[in-house]
Amino acid sequence: MKFETEVVLEKQKALIIAKTNYPFIQHLKTHLKKFSVDYFFSSLHPKSFKVFDYIFVIGTALSLKKVQVNPGKKFIFIFLNNKTPSELMNANLGNIKIIEIGTPDINAQDIDKILWFAFSTTKEKFLRINWLIKKDRPFQIKNPAFFMKYLTKKNILLMVILGFIFFQILFIPFALLSSLFVYRSYSSLKSENYSIVDDKIVSATYFNQIAKTFYSAVRPTYLLFGISVLPDNIMSINDHGIDAVTKTKVILTNAKEIQSLIFTKNKSSEETDNLKLRFQTVNGSLDDLANDIDTINQKLDLPFSFVKTAKNNLLEASDLLVKSKKLLTYFESIIAKNTESKYLIFFANNMELRPGGGFLGSFAILRMKNYEISDLKVYDVYDADGQLTAHVDPPQPIAKYLNLPHWFLRDSDFSPDFLENYQKALFFIQKELNITDFNGGILLTTTAVQNVLTAFNNIYIPDFKETINADNFYLKTQFYAEKNFFPGSIQKQVFLSSVVQQIILNLKTTSLGKLLSSIKKSLDEKQIVVYLNDASTQSLFDSSFWSGRVIEPKCLTGNENCLIDYLFPYDANLGANKANFFINRSIYLKTTIDSGGKITHLLSIQYENNSPSEIFPTGYYRNYFQILLPENSVVKQITKDGVLVEDYDQKDDKFKQIGFYFEVPPKKTVEIKISYQLNDQLKSGGQIYQLVLQKQIGASNSDLILDFRLDKNISLINQNFSPLVKDDQIIYNTNLSTDKIFFIELSKQ
Repeated sequence: MKFETEVVLEKQKALIIAKTNYPFIQHLKTHLKKFSVDYFFSSLHPKSFKVFDYIFVIGTALSLKKVQVNPGKKFIFIFLNNKTPSELMNANLGNIKIIEIGTPDINAQDIDKILWFAFSTTKEKFLRINWLIKKDRPFQIKNPAFFMKYLTKKNILLMVILGFIFFQILFIPFALLSSLFVYRSYSSLKSENYSIVDDKIVSATYFNQIAKTFYSAVRPTYLLFGISVLPDNIMSINDHGIDAVTKTKVILTNAKEIQSLIFTKNKSSEETDNLKLRFQTVNGSLDDLANDIDTINQKLDLPFSFVKTAKNNLLEASDLLVKSKKLLTYFESIIAKNTESKYLIFFANNMELRPGGGFLGSFAILRMKNYEISDLKVYDVYDADGQLTAHVDPPQPIAKYLNLPHWFLRDSDFSPDFLENYQKALFFIQKELNITDFNGGILLTTTAVQNVLTAFNNIYIPDFKETINADNFYLKTQFYAEKNFFPGSIQKQVFLSSVVQQIILNLKTTSLGKLLSSIKKSLDEKQIVVYLNDASTQSLFDSSFWSGRVIEPKCLTGNENCLIDYLFPYDANLGANKANFFINRSIYLKTTIDSGGKITHLLSIQYENNSPSEIFPTGYYRNYFQILLPENSVVKQITKDGVLVEDYDQKDDKFKQIGFYFEVPPKKTVEIKISYQLNDQLKSGGQIYQLVLQKQIGASNSDLILDFRLDKNISLINQNFSPLVKDDQIIYNTNLSTDKIFFIELSKQ
């Protein structure tokens, strides 16, 4: 088989058709090369224009039918010393440009005009160059004395000064035009309108080159007066902005191909080499793009709020690029192996919320090797649990409130820490299916799948003659999970397998940007959590709070003079229903610091059950509520709707763990209040108070209000959030969408 190497990023191609080799054609070729356009010359018309982007037709005719059947190509007709044919002039086609040249003796400036007109997206389709207009007689000044009286030394000096100033600032409009086209190219890229990105970049490059030419002539003046920093930065920002957009397009284009190629079975050696080359290209482009963004961020140094916002966005983008590079390197190293790598994927129904994300109704095993995903098999958890022969004692709440004497894989995520749940699941998978040696685990909630589906339009499932989308996925899945259910039924397993297969098939047509954005949103909001055996890569997930771990209570600022506080409330729906679909939860934490530095909390959590009835899958929210507090804290009182709760479980280890059961009837609201106090006190002088507030895996985003009440001898110095401060009260309204860390610098007299 013949070996072929595919060029990942092709240059644009231009064809020049002319029966006569006019002198200016050589200038045209030189300028095309300067704009990184490959050119080809021919005296005859080719049968097909498929490989060309621009076709220059000089002094010869071309059938309009060939123009009509190539709407994606630009045709530039150039006529010398003669008029444009009326048929061409009257043609209502958007992909033609007409240029009339009065004489073939044209200079480089004229060539720039021709190319600018040819490459531009303007609707104007007609241009004249060096066209001589006959006049009856030459222009004459009728009254020279009228003009001579203004040619004084003062006016001449003024004109010289104005001309000098004009020349000094002549580069500015071209630099601004370049910045505008860079921004437009970025906007086109963001909306995935790739067809016009290159045109915008050509325009940005053209104007930037003009600006740099003019600026290089006047830069010594700017250096003399010490004002060259700003224009230098603008030129650098435009240069790196153009390069950043170009590199981003390269990354997205190649990532799309990688996405398609890894699911191709039985790859040929050419396809494997192509995939390797694309990995290499994306890796290199990620480095270049990160450097461009870092440089732009350094050069953006203006005291405007929108500039500060842009700098923050650039910092986030730079951080995300570093993470992407590390993940891509890990992914390639795993998928390239000749030996098989296995990953355990859990599908947690967070409409039946559990401490580790939700009821584990299904799971999948992903297998990879030799640069392809060799297998992705979905299992129904009841089918696996039916093969468990050993007895495992369940956690006490499962035994008591679900009345289950045995523990199974489906209920194994009863810890708020994903690693603990993953290790427990490995135990059950080994006992039930005798499968071991996994390289890592991933948990996706129902909400995560819905987020991913937002990147797709409707997806048709031919096996079930159903159309699914982000809005109906949960209801459709629930329907096939419950319809005619019996032990050993594989209907849900088959439905989910069909959904996964159709998502893979639709990857080619979906928006890669939207898909990656939905995955990042799910990671940020703990709807996807990940554990990998590779410690280096796992550290990235840990530091990004994407691993679903319980955070160890320690001062994250590295400052020894730090008072640590911690709060992690989480639920376990033990009602064997999907009531969490209808539950709204809000959290209010009131913190009082008295004159002695004593810290007292009053935590209020309100549960609203909007279930329409008691009929399955809606109904009572039967919740075993748990909360992790600092080990040295003292619980003063727990109430439910003002009634004292005395029957609760308590465990003291790294944390003080409190747990108790309560119910929320349909269309009712229940308020839980917990009053507790820290043993540690705020010291005299300055001290940092750190509060870590963790979100449960799979939980919906809850409203969160922090209310700090400070004694008069305690002052607020600084904080890492933007609260409303009034006298001795600090109020901050936000939502618990992910794990959050609050720092407050306080001074006690």
